[in-house]
Amino acid sequence: MLSFIVPARSLRDVTAECLISINTALHALGLQDRAEWILLDDASDSDEGITDLFTSFRASTQAPAHVARFHQRQHYTGVFAYGLSRARGDNVFFISNDMYVTPAWLRTVLGVAAVDRSFGIIRGTAEIVDSFPHHEVKPPFVERKPEDLTEFAEFMARTRGLEHTEDSILSGDAVLIRREVIEKIGVMDRRFFGYFGDPDYGLRARRAGFRLVCAKGAWLKHYGQGHIKAEVQKRREAPSDADLRRRALVMKAWGEFRAKWDPTLPAEFVNTDQVDWDKLLKVPAPGGSDFVPPISADAALARVL
Repeated sequence: MLSFIVPARSLRDVTAECLISINTALHALGLQDRAEWILLDDASDSDEGITDLFTSFRASTQAPAHVARFHQRQHYTGVFAYGLSRARGDNVFFISNDMYVTPAWLRTVLGVAAVDRSFGIIRGTAEIVDSFPHHEVKPPFVERKPEDLTEFAEFMARTRGLEHTEDSILSGDAVLIRREVIEKIGVMDRRFFGYFGDPDYGLRARRAGFRLVCAKGAWLKHYGQGHIKAEVQKRREAPSDADLRRRALVMKAWGEFRAKWDPTLPAEFVNTDQVDWDKLLKVPAPGGSDFVPPISADAALARVL
């Protein structure tokens, strides 16, 4: 089974496009009967219509779909952890809601995953890839219709095939995670609110013997920072104020990362080049274990619809 975790807090239209694109890719590959959905409303404002979108989508598909709405915002790490806790698939996909998935992306990621069982987490390329500019691929045109995206993704799949490279850090905007990884290291560590949850998870996966891989022939459309832009617009916030608010969250999460893995890291975060990732592969497990247990079903956390 393939599990698809899709969280959203805003951008109803973009989220709908994301869901349709995944579903279209599944049907194109004949995998629609092997999929399940975990659709998560991250405490959105009621006027965003996210819960209605998710329940309507569930009604339109024959695949099982778990729809939940959080009572308080969980941000990236929290929704990822909850989704991994609910997923039942052998291959679990986490797809940010500002992604347009193509059949070629899905086919190629699954193909690279089949190359080696040690490939624990597999991602692809996109126009915008957080923390990985060398995985960014910009089409040489301005797309005018969805078919343009599909055709470019097919071109990438044909020209790059199952070519792949290995990463030392995880940036988890659109990734496949093997069931074996979840069984061995559990879910995301929710001490990281919004940031550093994915580098932490990737580090734990590598410590468990898995590899982080980029499938160079797997391309999708990523609009980039969709929820951040939407919130700035809704708050009518100056970009400088939004940057300060985001920076405060980054620094708090960086402090948690330092406390967990290496207190000798610089107090001020600049970029992930500050971290000696190979060193952290060898340090003792925090608290004696790299495993973070799944989140139990809790009505106080989320309402299942």
